[in-house]
Amino acid sequence: MSRILLAGALVLCLLPLTTGRAADFFRWVDEKGVIHFTDNLHNIPEKFRATMQRIPAKDAIQGQQPALREPVKKASIPIQKKGEVVIVPATINEKTQVNFVVDTGASYTMISRAVAQNLRIDLEQKYPMVSLQTANGVIEAPLVAIDSIEVGGLQVKNLSAAVYDVFADPNVSGLLGLNYLTHFRMDIDTQASTLVLERK
Repeated sequence: MSRILLAGALVLCLLPLTTGRAADFFRWVDEKGVIHFTDNLHNIPEKFRATMQRIPAKDAIQGQQPALREPVKKASIPIQKKGEVVIVPATINEKTQVNFVVDTGASYTMISRAVAQNLRIDLEQKYPMVSLQTANGVIEAPLVAIDSIEVGGLQVKNLSAAVYDVFADPNVSGLLGLNYLTHFRMDIDTQASTLVLERK
């Protein structure tokens, strides 16, 4: 199994991205309670196929995940990989579906102005400003409050997010930074095209 960890991807991921056509995903839970996602039915052990859930590709890419009845401690999330960039679906404030680039080099999660508008964040108000290093130099961005971010059923509450349009691709909503990722042990399985998060 080939595994890599991302580090400092912010500079690399400032290039325009495009989203290709994807197949439907399947969600299943193993005997240890670990949630798995796959786009290949044959990757699911036969004994778990009766309880699997199909997630249409359009929903998976937009970050829609089935509601979970009990806290999730570990999840395997399907990724899109664009060169050195890894993209995962996420949910902000339990309602807004986004696609984030996973960036262990970013201190803060970053969201686009369009996402901020969707969250009804009034950027005309005065917010604390944060300085961020990008490929084009240092930029100043407002720091706003986010109630929660959820990836693969793993939710972190009360986060700050910088508002800045990092990507030209409107299908990519920003960066998933360390203020979310440090709550988990993280591994990227390049062969299975999954991000594995386990709560610390």
